[in-house]
Amino acid sequence: MLVYVQVLRFLAAFAVVAFHAWGVAPEGYKVPDGAVSFVLAHGGHGVDLFFVISGFIIFYATQRAPLTAGDFLRRRLERIVPLYFLVTLLGLTLPDIFGTPGWLTWRHVLKSLAFISFTDGEMPVVYVGWSLEYEMYFYLAAALLMALTGHVWRNIVVLFSALVIIGQGPGVAAAAGPYAFFADPLILEFVLGVIVGMAFVGGRVEWAALAAAGCAAGVVLATDPSSRVIVSGIPSAILIAAAAFASGKRIALSWFERALARLGDASYSIYLAQVNTVWLATMALVALVPGIPPLLLVFAVSSIVTALGLALNIFIERPALQLVRRLDWSRPDRGPTAAAADSALAPATVSAWRQRRADAIRKIR
Repeated sequence: MLVYVQVLRFLAAFAVVAFHAWGVAPEGYKVPDGAVSFVLAHGGHGVDLFFVISGFIIFYATQRAPLTAGDFLRRRLERIVPLYFLVTLLGLTLPDIFGTPGWLTWRHVLKSLAFISFTDGEMPVVYVGWSLEYEMYFYLAAALLMALTGHVWRNIVVLFSALVIIGQGPGVAAAAGPYAFFADPLILEFVLGVIVGMAFVGGRVEWAALAAAGCAAGVVLATDPSSRVIVSGIPSAILIAAAAFASGKRIALSWFERALARLGDASYSIYLAQVNTVWLATMALVALVPGIPPLLLVFAVSSIVTALGLALNIFIERPALQLVRRLDWSRPDRGPTAAAADSALAPATVSAWRQRRADAIRKIR
């Protein structure tokens, strides 16, 4: 198991939850300005870590067994859609908490479910779903290139890098309006994950991919040095590279590492579980323990949401995924190779170099 990549997935989810818990704390329970408050204020950048991990995982998953574009996209939809639809539809029953009057229109709901609420310049019904719209964009682009080209990952790095460079041109973002989404520098974070995956799996990065990504990063640095891809994306890529290579050398895991890795496996559920529950848990704790210290409040709320997310993973996400896969009658009986391809990070078998590394790895989602 790439245990430290899993740990990073959990830490990314927990950081985002803590950020929202810090943000909704009522007056009198705000964490005082200082180093801790500064860290919590940047917890939302756990999403950047998620994006880089996603690029890394998806690249790595496709190196073990051949996948058609349809197979690839189906597996991504099976992982993302059921739980997201459930949480979104649940929001329809709680309009007083989820949004303002007029928020839950049919147009908005349908666009949220289709991962295209950005086209109206709005957040989706489930506010954390904005990041899933980027994820789905990445998956669709990868599937399209799988169907049309033979060098999928080099081409997606070049394509996304070119889009970002074009998007940084004078007046382009203003002219594109909401459709500047397609050239947002955030998509470079998936590119960074792919590049880390190339280095980890093959020991090298194709020069065309490296040159394209370097040029795009240089343009973003020149036009917006404070861009998230610069201040969070690049450090996230370094963290993931270190975690992946360190995990390859780690064989005997402690119980604590296994526990954190299990929470990493539930990171998607934890991420979605925070919708509504952060605010509800905060208000409940403030009512039950009026004198609770602000930092303890943030930690307690984050822990409650983590526990709820783990329960959601155990009782909803995993069973739903199993059900969806059992209902896919068109899928042929799968042998060991195809079964391994369903996980996000499983043993690699393409080369002797990868096989040596894979000896220390088992399935990771």
